[in-house]
Amino acid sequence: MRIIIAIILFLSLPITSTAQKVEEENTEQKIKVNYGFKVGFHAATYNSTEFGIYGYKFDERIIQSNKIGYSVAPFIRLSKNKFYLQTEVTASISRHYFEFDEETALLSSSNSDLSPKYKLTTYCMQIPLLIGYNFVQQSLYGMSFFTGPKAKFVFTAHDKQEFSHFSYDNLYEELRPIVYYWELGFGVNIANFFFDFVYDIGISNNVNGIYHAESGERFHSNRSDNLLSFSVGIIF
Repeated sequence: MRIIIAIILFLSLPITSTAQKVEEENTEQKIKVNYGFKVGFHAATYNSTEFGIYGYKFDERIIQSNKIGYSVAPFIRLSKNKFYLQTEVTASISRHYFEFDEETALLSSSNSDLSPKYKLTTYCMQIPLLIGYNFVQQSLYGMSFFTGPKAKFVFTAHDKQEFSHFSYDNLYEELRPIVYYWELGFGVNIANFFFDFVYDIGISNNVNGIYHAESGERFHSNRSDNLLSFSVGIIF
């Protein structure tokens, strides 16, 4: 009887080993779902900036002094082997400042010798669709790069604009409600914590023009911006 039991156990070893191997392979092939939360800050640089008041074009004479913006975002990630897809919903505040370093006779108020200035604050929601690759993937740390398109939805009803020292009062810049970017990023994770460095390249015009509310006159305005951002977060 003992001999029969021993023979049965011996014959069952290959079957058990094969079953474990199949189970491990199936586990490796499953799509892993992670989610997390991150906070960060960003600054904008403009790859194309043009303003025109009185038909005069101001481009390289504009001084940009962009203030830091802030963002928060929940995200979800689908991973398989070293590749992953990720999307998120980012709520952000962006702040911009422009000063026209030029003779002010044509552009500024006649009773002021100060350079015209324009301050802008926007409230936005950004939604990217990213594909990433983990080129370092260890148990406690890893590194990855990712890229993909991004849409930014601007809440134009809540933006804050301040035109100072212009000949016209009550100027208003009409912002486009949706603008598009292409995102490039590099990430580092330590255990469940990560750091992301992101550069967004603007691929669409942000504005439709500048308007004078009283006369209905329209002035030329054209901008597309690039965003450099850094964020920290946790992934589960």
